[in-house]
Amino acid sequence: MHRLEEEGAPIVASAITTLQGFAQKVFLDNATIETLISDAESRLILADILTANAARFPLLAGVKTVDELATLFSVLIMRKINYPDALGDLQSGKSAEIEALFDAYLQFLKDHSLVDGSTLFAWATRQFIEMGARPRTVFIYGLFEPMPCERDLLLVLRDYVDEFHYALPFAENPAVFTDDGRWLHPDTVIAGERRSSLANLFSRREPGDSGGFIRIAERRDGLDEVRAIAQEICDLIAGGVRPGEIAVAFPDLDQAFLYVEEVFADFNLPYAASSGQALLRSPLTRAMLDVLTVPVFGYRREDVVALLSSPYILFTWSTSEVDLLSREARIVAGAGTWDRRLAGLAATLEEEQAALDAPDYAQQRLAQKIARIETVREGIRCLFADLACLEGKKTLAEHLATYRSLLARWHCPAMPEEGDPGVLEREARDLRAFVDLLEAIERFTRVLPEQQMSLVEFSSLLGLLAAGTRSSRKRNRNAVQVVGVRELTHLSIPYLFLADLVEGVMPRLTTRLPFTTDLETRRLGTRSKADVLREERYYFIAALLAAHKRVYLSYPSADGGSPVIRSGFVDAVRETISTEPWGGSDFPSSRIAAARKAGALLARGEFARGVAGLPPALTIGEAVRRLIIENECRKGAYDSPYDGLLTGEPAITATLAERYGAMAVFSPTALEMYADCPFRFYLARVLGLEPLPAVDLDLTALERGSLLHKIAFRFYAGWRGDGNGAITETSYPAALQQILAIGRDETARLLFDSPAWLVEKEHLVGSPHVGRGLLERFLSHEVETASSTFVPHAFELSFGLPVAAGTCDPASTPDAIAIPLGGTDGEVVRIRGRIDRVDCLPDGRFLIADYKTGSSHPSLKNIEAGKAFQLPLYLRAVETLTAMQGVAGCYYTLRRGEIRNQPVFWSASLKDQFKPFSVSSRSGVADVRALVDTSLAHVSRCLEGIRSGWFAPRSDPDSCPGYCDFKTVCRFNSLRLLAIEEVRDDGTD
Repeated sequence: MHRLEEEGAPIVASAITTLQGFAQKVFLDNATIETLISDAESRLILADILTANAARFPLLAGVKTVDELATLFSVLIMRKINYPDALGDLQSGKSAEIEALFDAYLQFLKDHSLVDGSTLFAWATRQFIEMGARPRTVFIYGLFEPMPCERDLLLVLRDYVDEFHYALPFAENPAVFTDDGRWLHPDTVIAGERRSSLANLFSRREPGDSGGFIRIAERRDGLDEVRAIAQEICDLIAGGVRPGEIAVAFPDLDQAFLYVEEVFADFNLPYAASSGQALLRSPLTRAMLDVLTVPVFGYRREDVVALLSSPYILFTWSTSEVDLLSREARIVAGAGTWDRRLAGLAATLEEEQAALDAPDYAQQRLAQKIARIETVREGIRCLFADLACLEGKKTLAEHLATYRSLLARWHCPAMPEEGDPGVLEREARDLRAFVDLLEAIERFTRVLPEQQMSLVEFSSLLGLLAAGTRSSRKRNRNAVQVVGVRELTHLSIPYLFLADLVEGVMPRLTTRLPFTTDLETRRLGTRSKADVLREERYYFIAALLAAHKRVYLSYPSADGGSPVIRSGFVDAVRETISTEPWGGSDFPSSRIAAARKAGALLARGEFARGVAGLPPALTIGEAVRRLIIENECRKGAYDSPYDGLLTGEPAITATLAERYGAMAVFSPTALEMYADCPFRFYLARVLGLEPLPAVDLDLTALERGSLLHKIAFRFYAGWRGDGNGAITETSYPAALQQILAIGRDETARLLFDSPAWLVEKEHLVGSPHVGRGLLERFLSHEVETASSTFVPHAFELSFGLPVAAGTCDPASTPDAIAIPLGGTDGEVVRIRGRIDRVDCLPDGRFLIADYKTGSSHPSLKNIEAGKAFQLPLYLRAVETLTAMQGVAGCYYTLRRGEIRNQPVFWSASLKDQFKPFSVSSRSGVADVRALVDTSLAHVSRCLEGIRSGWFAPRSDPDSCPGYCDFKTVCRFNSLRLLAIEEVRDDGTD
């Protein structure tokens, strides 16, 4: 039609159409009581029949099968297949259900005088015979192997018009063309005048010379391929070619269009897609459907957060903290769970607020958080009350009315008034398409019976229809046309790019029909694999023939990290026609590539050339500053603020010195964090950053340790309060009864209900299924080590933390412990913490033990290297608090597979006392006090680094620990550290 317009030929648009369009015109001109329905409406009918007869169609039930069933029925109708008789002995219960559903669908169409896109051809064929006013002359052009229903209409046209001209694509190439049109019984056959060597593709004939007409390129991946295409287009435009004279075609346009959107915008290329995207892929549509998703999937946390975070849905209450608070409350799903767990979180904070003798600012912070929780609780209650109206079984019309009413009440969607014009236009088109879809469904519900369906079925149906509906696209003939390969047939395009030519995509050899096996498909007589291959070959040749100046073929060599195989069609072209390569490795028209090149030029000092490629908003000074950061400051030794070294910033170091001065209180964990990675300390402790908490259905490692601490503390507090000493064989039964009762009481306080938690409780307190629990094995180990003469003395000994009765040892103090660091300047470090356990010898010497539920803990080597401070600092803190002498530091491992009180260091002079602990001779030290003094020297250096602003990443070239919360933002690079180690003293490698 475009060519006729350009040639000035007078045309009537409705008289130039597809065969489907012609059948529709016949229908619109002659239908009396019949109604033509869309594909979406056809699927609504199928869904309604399935919903109303779920028991009758157990193998087909469910809205998710509708799309495949519609495809199957279309093939059966268009190919005039006698189903299921054509299956012969392959008929089964499945085919019987399909037959019954097929008959029910056709009967529904008949009863309601409806015609769908497939039955339209038979209707138009019958009606054309009875028409009074028929077209006198008909030209049919370019049909490739029409289906039986299409042939029926063509034969009627031949018989009932004055002149019938049928031009079909054909060449003496049986690998592609087998339909010579003889089934039409033509009066005259006129051979085509134009012959192209391209028609010989796949025929193994002698290759010809294309004279540079066809060019082929292999690219690294799909993104690189589209970039190369964009650059070539820019070069063509620069050479005088108009954008409208260029087309880019993909076998799978939907899949490739994401690359096109990204790359063409970078190259500033105007483009127009032949069809809009599927409505389901629109962010606006997804937001509208999320309203249904929340109740459909049981109010899952991630669905609720997504709904409340949508920019298209605005609520009257603050939703910004729902994500964080729901994580802290450990909400997974369930409408009732939200309120119960948020209430539990608030109650926990209220208990903390009442129990702590905390300063006013801490109390105020807790009160504010409790108030925020209550705001979220009320907002969630209102939200769920609104969504509850969607639930339950309703008719399709009722579901739709309720849904639209809720959207209207929420003033949804909220469309932005300002923003990128292209985005605003696209959102407006998507909204129109979505509203049109809802209105079309509403209109069609009038012919559907009042059959009820669940919200799940309604949501699935709406999603299915949205997936099959496309938003409109603005036509622009002056832009590069982005199309599917099959759209190129019989077009005339000066310059054509055919991309993504890989096996499985072009050709796509899919032959099996939905709900059929390969054998059943062959028995039905539909297209064989050879038929599909011939069709794919035809559309490929037709695409090549559409171009009349140049064709650019391309294919990626990989998809992500996986290699792909180029299409055999590319090899067929090379075998038939001489080709030339195209494309390069540089993309000068890319703004991203230009900025990257400009950076390289500036780095080499070529400022005059580099400035030309800078983005408009970036000055040369800013570009040079960034280059220096990357090329100088982030290479070699840590020596700049960009590595976290703030030592040269007086205002910052003054603030740090004040904040972390002589009166600052540290925990051993914080000091260990700095010793391992100063940059992590900076992010976590100085800036106060923390990741979003994970939503754990079961105990976290921290909570598991806290639970065991509580049980052990309650047990020994009661045990010692009753006048008992170390646990012996004699006292073991009573102790076991007591600790198991405490264990059951503490676990009953927790609100977990998952199967994993039930198993964990069994492993803790024991059962006939798992045998002795961890608590029982813990007491057995206590009996085994009782001969050491170390007697439990203090539990949960706290200092520098709020002291609440019944939660810590009576000797605890809210004051931090000031530990001298041993320097000449009298420097001290103030420590806060909680020591799990202190065991004493009769003479007052003691060891400290820290319960560990994990699989690893620091070693003596870590302590000597200044990487682990907990045991040395706790030991000295108890010495400072009690004037007793510390002789050992232990990690008491409490795990399913291991119960062991393991001294990490111990006084070698007390070998006999430590025999029951199965200690290693390597962990015995001659002077425990000297070991602690060495650790304090390391602490002094950490304090100096903190106060001076030294926050570089870790200096150990080994990989960062997996538990680090900041690994996604850290600048640590082990290769950088290894490169530093390889530099000799004289600066050479």
